[in-house]
Amino acid sequence: MTRIPMPDLAYHPAAFPPSPPSDSDSPAAIIASDQHAFDQLTRTKDHWSRPGWSDKTRIIYWLLTFDEDPALTKSATDIQSALAPLDYDLIDTADLHLTLTRAGSRDQLSDSEIDKLASIAAGRVGPAFELTAHPLAGSAGAVRYSVTPWSPVIALHATLSILHDELELPGGKPTARFRPHLGVAYSRGEGVAQPVIDTVATLRALPPVDLAIAHVDLVELRREPGRYAWDLLHRIPMVRAEPTDA
Repeated sequence: MTRIPMPDLAYHPAAFPPSPPSDSDSPAAIIASDQHAFDQLTRTKDHWSRPGWSDKTRIIYWLLTFDEDPALTKSATDIQSALAPLDYDLIDTADLHLTLTRAGSRDQLSDSEIDKLASIAAGRVGPAFELTAHPLAGSAGAVRYSVTPWSPVIALHATLSILHDELELPGGKPTARFRPHLGVAYSRGEGVAQPVIDTVATLRALPPVDLAIAHVDLVELRREPGRYAWDLLHRIPMVRAEPTDA
């Protein structure tokens, strides 16, 4: 495995939150940053109104998926029951995912390039790690868990981005703009944010969920009515680190 220095996150007006937390490993700092940014919103926006997307768009993405993790499924179901009165598309528990980065659109990558990307990534993605999903915050277009810590996910994003550069693939947004999150619902349109903020605030006392991250998926992503769907192209396993002697 090739180790890389931990990249710095940076302010970017198109990221959400625009400013990263003060400490990428501190649950308190990450949760406070996410919640503060969400609570300052005045309007929601249509998540699906995105330039460059159509029903025919196909993009190669890296995702973390959860195979209907029982604890996450239970937590998300409880949350979505409370969100049901809002004008949001609820994410099926089988579709829960953490988006890492794109490799390029399907018409930009050949089958052989996709296979080569997956083959090399298998030696780069590093060991398995754990995350915790904390209820609850969001953005203008979604309601989502905060996830902690960020460092292993940031490192994975950076590793994949460097690999895209090495293979001269289009790649996605720079790691400095990356803000890990795990969505549970997408906004269908524009509206006043306060009712959503108030609903989300009532769910913050729910317990967090521990997640074991043991693989990363390379998928062909598409949009269907009210949801993202994908075809799995390659699943890259992460090796569990062996304990060291004291």
